[in-house]
Amino acid sequence: MSASLLFIFTAAAATAKGIISIASIDSSILIAKQYLKDANYANAIIQYRSCLREAKELKKIGLVGAAYAGIGIAYDRQGIYDIALKNYFEALRAFEADGNIKKQAGTFKNIGNVYRTVKSYDKSYNFLNLSFQKFSSIKDSTGLANVTNDIGLLNMDRGNNDKAISSFLKIIQVYSKHAIPEVIAYANNNLGLCYTNNGRYREAEKHYSHALQLMQQLKDDYGQALILTNLGDLLNKKQLYKQSVQYSEKGLAMSRRIGSKELIASAYDNLATSFRKQGNYSRSNSYLNSLLKIKDTIFKEESTKSYAEMESGFQNERKQKEILLLKQDNLLKTLDLAFQQKTKYLLLIGLSIVSAFLILLFRNNKIKRQLNNELNSLNEKLQEANQSKTKLLGIISHDLRSPVSSLFSYLAVLKNNPSRLSETEKVSHNNKIALAAEGLLEAMEDVLVWSKSQMEAFNPVEEEVLLNAVLDEVIKLNETAALNKDIKISKACPKDLWIATDPNFLKIIIRNLLSNAIKFSPEHGEIYLTALQQGANINLIVKDLGCGIPSDQIPNLFEWNSIRSDSSGLGLKLVKEFTEKLKGSVTLNPENQEGAEFVLSFNQT
Repeated sequence: MSASLLFIFTAAAATAKGIISIASIDSSILIAKQYLKDANYANAIIQYRSCLREAKELKKIGLVGAAYAGIGIAYDRQGIYDIALKNYFEALRAFEADGNIKKQAGTFKNIGNVYRTVKSYDKSYNFLNLSFQKFSSIKDSTGLANVTNDIGLLNMDRGNNDKAISSFLKIIQVYSKHAIPEVIAYANNNLGLCYTNNGRYREAEKHYSHALQLMQQLKDDYGQALILTNLGDLLNKKQLYKQSVQYSEKGLAMSRRIGSKELIASAYDNLATSFRKQGNYSRSNSYLNSLLKIKDTIFKEESTKSYAEMESGFQNERKQKEILLLKQDNLLKTLDLAFQQKTKYLLLIGLSIVSAFLILLFRNNKIKRQLNNELNSLNEKLQEANQSKTKLLGIISHDLRSPVSSLFSYLAVLKNNPSRLSETEKVSHNNKIALAAEGLLEAMEDVLVWSKSQMEAFNPVEEEVLLNAVLDEVIKLNETAALNKDIKISKACPKDLWIATDPNFLKIIIRNLLSNAIKFSPEHGEIYLTALQQGANINLIVKDLGCGIPSDQIPNLFEWNSIRSDSSGLGLKLVKEFTEKLKGSVTLNPENQEGAEFVLSFNQT
């Protein structure tokens, strides 16, 4: 083997290894995130540290930052704030080197929350404000909702309940479309805290209950433990001490399981108060002793010093970088000025000679480019028009010939041989005529809608619509077809889910998918129509339990060459084109083992 071939094979192998390694890190980070969600912090830290080693070896700065941030969150949740803060600052350095503004904003938010927890409120405000500015610069509404919640908590800790309530209500009323369910849950919990502080116990209990329900749906153990402990505090204030003990003990059990020292301390405090108020001083003192012990492990003088040292180190490092950049910039300017002085006279002489020639040449080229661009534009428009005409004629010949022929055949039988047909045969032929007419109408409707969509002025007009109402309307349109086959249409959609879209385009998309599902579902079957919000996306799922789609047809399912005369497929082409006009995507779920499952996804940022 020659040296050049050996070099090529070696480089290719190294590239493949790098790609596999990056995929491995991404997979490991997903596993670590699941450990965090399950409050399994020890395993989360082990997994993130493994990712950190691999990311450093590959020199992938963004993944290095993600690993440091994950380790910081795991220690933060356990109340080990000095180590959490150290990892957050390392993550921030990596994200700044990588230029990832969104990740910088999220890390500033985490640092601000640590300072708020240890009651360093001025530093907390500075970092939360930096986070807010970063999220604003990239117009990240989800991030703004998150940091608004943290600013509300800071105002609450500072004793400014009115400002805090304003922040939390803003999340629920303004950012509800953009905030993830977890943030909505925490905003309700925080409103409960504010209303408790103001003595508005009924409102506090209402928000705590809503927050607990959301956390249970999310299976967030940390969030459930936090709210159960807060409910215990509220019931103490309402002098319902026995009920307070029940909630606080549940919160304590969950806090111990996830290892959150901060929540354990709050539960101990609640239980000490409850038993003291009931006259059980022995148990009260026992919980007080436990509270003092755990507080000693949370707040240490050394930790407070290390917070200041870590921030000081980070700020000094940033200043040193800024000074170095200024020096380099000044040096470059000095060299550039000297070079300009030497070359200025030569350039003036050369420019005076060729300037006239260049001006004439530029004008000629400009005129030619304009003419060429106009001709190219006209040619493209003519080509598109011819292609659209050819497609339309092909579709009409394929999709209208079959149902029209069937319709005339059935009518001819009834006209020429009416006496030879029994009543049962007449009913059968009438049904066939109705089905043929129905197929003809459906094909004509799809062709007309597609033809209209090719017009330049036929563009979507976006507005806020209630998704549940749109689904009900489409289901109503297909109700007769479903009843004829005794097919049940099951809908699952939040009643308050809004979507920014063109409702007419959306109805055409869902109608075609639902119509296809009914067509290919067996009698007495069931179709599932599901809508849900996942982060910044709203997903619509249409699933049937029919015969499914052959694997060899899936790659070209939405292309023109998939349209056939026996089953036009124009409906799916319409679905794809209209979904793309709405800046969304449509996919066929390959993992679905029974029937067909189409997934529509619309980004709402």
